Amino acid sequence: MTTKKCTACHRSALKDSEYCLNHKQAFDSVTNHYRVWIDACGDISWQNFLHKLSTMQETGSWVKEVIALELKK
Repeated sequence: MTTKKCTACHRSALKDSEYCLNHKQAFDSVTNHYRVWIDACGDISWQNFLHKLSTMQETGSWVKEVIALELKK
Protein backbone atom coordinates (compact mmCIF):
# COMPACT_ATOMS: atom_id res chain seq x y z
CA MET A 1 0.00 0.00 0.00
CA THR A 2 1.35 3.41 -0.98
CA THR A 3 1.27 6.21 1.56
CA LYS A 4 -0.25 9.42 0.26
CA LYS A 5 2.22 12.32 0.36
CA CYS A 6 1.52 15.85 1.51
CA THR A 7 0.78 18.20 -1.38
CA ALA A 8 3.26 20.72 0.06
CA CYS A 9 6.16 18.47 1.07
CA HIS A 10 7.55 14.94 1.21
CA ARG A 11 5.88 13.92 4.47
CA SER A 12 2.95 11.52 4.73
CA ALA A 13 -0.43 13.18 4.41
CA LEU A 14 -3.00 12.79 7.15
CA LYS A 15 -5.97 10.55 6.51
CA ASP A 16 -8.68 12.52 4.67
CA SER A 17 -6.31 15.44 4.05
CA GLU A 18 -4.00 16.53 1.27
CA TYR A 19 -1.56 17.86 3.87
CA CYS A 20 0.77 16.47 6.53
CA LEU A 21 0.21 17.42 10.17
CA ASN A 22 2.27 20.63 9.96
CA HIS A 23 0.71 21.89 6.75
CA LYS A 24 -2.78 20.88 7.91
CA GLN A 25 -2.30 22.94 11.06
CA ALA A 26 -1.09 25.84 8.92
CA PHE A 27 -4.14 25.51 6.63
CA ASP A 28 -6.50 25.36 9.62
CA SER A 29 -4.86 28.46 11.06
CA VAL A 30 -5.28 30.34 7.78
CA THR A 31 -8.97 29.44 7.49
CA ASN A 32 -9.63 30.40 11.12
CA HIS A 33 -7.85 33.73 10.67
CA TYR A 34 -9.82 34.37 7.48
CA ARG A 35 -13.06 34.22 9.47
CA VAL A 36 -11.62 36.58 12.10
CA TRP A 37 -10.39 38.97 9.39
CA ILE A 38 -13.85 39.11 7.79
CA ASP A 39 -15.48 39.82 11.16
CA ALA A 40 -12.98 42.58 11.94
CA CYS A 41 -12.36 44.18 8.55
CA GLY A 42 -15.36 43.36 6.43
CA ASP A 43 -15.67 41.42 3.23
CA ILE A 44 -12.47 40.24 1.56
CA SER A 45 -12.20 37.40 -0.94
CA TRP A 46 -10.28 34.25 -0.05
CA GLN A 47 -7.81 34.97 -2.88
CA ASN A 48 -7.19 38.57 -1.74
CA PHE A 49 -6.79 37.42 1.84
CA LEU A 50 -4.20 34.83 0.81
CA HIS A 51 -2.30 37.39 -1.28
CA LYS A 52 -2.27 39.86 1.63
CA LEU A 53 -1.18 37.20 4.12
CA SER A 54 1.60 35.96 1.83
CA THR A 55 3.19 39.44 1.76
CA MET A 56 3.27 39.87 5.53
CA GLN A 57 6.68 39.44 7.11
CA GLU A 58 5.11 37.75 10.14
CA THR A 59 3.66 34.92 8.05
CA GLY A 60 5.55 31.69 8.68
CA SER A 61 7.00 29.33 6.11
CA TRP A 62 4.45 26.53 6.66
CA VAL A 63 1.62 28.99 6.04
CA LYS A 64 3.34 30.49 3.00
CA GLU A 65 3.72 27.02 1.48
CA VAL A 66 0.02 26.33 2.00
CA ILE A 67 -0.91 29.74 0.58
CA ALA A 68 1.14 29.10 -2.56
CA LEU A 69 -0.75 25.85 -3.16
CA GLU A 70 -4.16 27.33 -2.37
CA LEU A 71 -3.58 30.21 -4.80
CA LYS A 72 -3.01 27.68 -7.59
CA LYS A 73 -6.49 26.19 -7.10
